[in-house]
Amino acid sequence: MTLPSYEDLYNRFVKRLESQHKGAFAAVHPDGRVIVDKNDVEVVDRALKQFGPGNFTLLKIGSRGVGKWRRQLRL
Repeated sequence: MTLPSYEDLYNRFVKRLESQHKGAFAAVHPDGRVIVDKNDVEVVDRALKQFGPGNFTLLKIGSRGVGKWRRQLRL
């Protein structure tokens, strides 16, 4: 499966949130579901529960340069 780029996810699902949530964090699932909170740890915890590990990217609203796919590695 090819993952969408951070820029694509931001433009499609997060950009519209800039006016109300600038500076907050958004966990974005490739299907467009978004979780927003000012606390990045809270966003990640909620995203792990709702989307599962490796199924979302964390972006900072208003800052397009921040983003990282989160994946849980099992040893």
